[in-house]
Amino acid sequence: MTSDSQCFLLRYVGARFEKHRLPLDVLPDLSAFRDLLVSYVKSEWRATHEGRVRLPKGFEKSIAFDLAGIGDGCAIPKLVWDRDATQLYLPEFKDELESLMEASYSKLIQLVDGAADVVTTNNLPPEGVRALNRFGSGLLDDERIEFLGSTGKDGNVVYIDSYRRKRLITRGRDSYETRFEDIGKLLGAEKDADGITGVIVVNTVQHGTIRIPMAPERVKDEFGGSIDEDVQFRLMIELDNKDIFKRVVDVFDVDLIDAALVANLERCRARIKSIAALGDGWRDGDGLAVSEKAVVAAERLLAARPRLAGSYHIYPTDEGGILFEFVLAGWDYAIEAKSHGAVEIYGVQMEGSANLDSKEFAGVDAEALKFLDSLAGDPL
Repeated sequence: MTSDSQCFLLRYVGARFEKHRLPLDVLPDLSAFRDLLVSYVKSEWRATHEGRVRLPKGFEKSIAFDLAGIGDGCAIPKLVWDRDATQLYLPEFKDELESLMEASYSKLIQLVDGAADVVTTNNLPPEGVRALNRFGSGLLDDERIEFLGSTGKDGNVVYIDSYRRKRLITRGRDSYETRFEDIGKLLGAEKDADGITGVIVVNTVQHGTIRIPMAPERVKDEFGGSIDEDVQFRLMIELDNKDIFKRVVDVFDVDLIDAALVANLERCRARIKSIAALGDGWRDGDGLAVSEKAVVAAERLLAARPRLAGSYHIYPTDEGGILFEFVLAGWDYAIEAKSHGAVEIYGVQMEGSANLDSKEFAGVDAEALKFLDSLAGDPL
């Protein structure tokens, strides 16, 4: 909360949010933040009015927020509490409600700031857990939401990311929701609980076999007769506190990949599989066996940008990594999945003296993919 007690600033940090862009798929965060804060306000109200069993009529409607703008830099939604709504529904409690909101926001910040503590008490109200399960659910691994104006125990701004979300949610329940984007192999179709064919069964590297609900017409018209073909999807899924897949919560996109692209993917997968089978000493006694982390990074690169599969030449590295080379627009590029899971991208101009200085990333994350797209063009 800023010095203006009616205003809340959430700063989205990550490659997707540069130039103050806010993807539509994270907009549900804003209503979830409001619900999360309101759960604390309700708890504070009950604590200060022990003799009252029910909340005052119009309590929920009196806590309304407006999106007043997107700040410069990374995307910074500015959420403003509509005091006029309080004046309309609870005029006699306007000042008290403002005080309760400030106290509630402070408790919310304390909760998030303590997410990484080994031992801590989760004081989140039950309905707040449900709101938190929606707040930040679309964040990728290298993204976070900062609460501008806050200060944590380390002296820095307090933030929430996928790790802290999981820590907080699984203290109050045994599962949490998160985004899952990948390519899988279509195994077939099943009938749903009503006996209608409305589910496709897909095998994935990360979560094994999953069942994706779809309209029966799409299953029949688009996926019938496509067994063993590749499917690209974007989902919201539920995982348990050990990151074991439980179910698909929501479906954003599901599509078959075209035949030529599938053939290129299969060629690359077969090559990665053969490289992964190499043991220590494969290169005249010196080459190290390819690490599991390098294999995972290579498979994620294929899944994230399948359109480039036809251009790749893939090799093992002496250090236990996997190297992707491809030529594009007069440049010879290399993407190296290192043995510890990091990714390095570099290149050289084929008919000139220019070089692309190597740049290393923690993994096949949004930042690495954005840099790759700046070289290879639009990912679609």
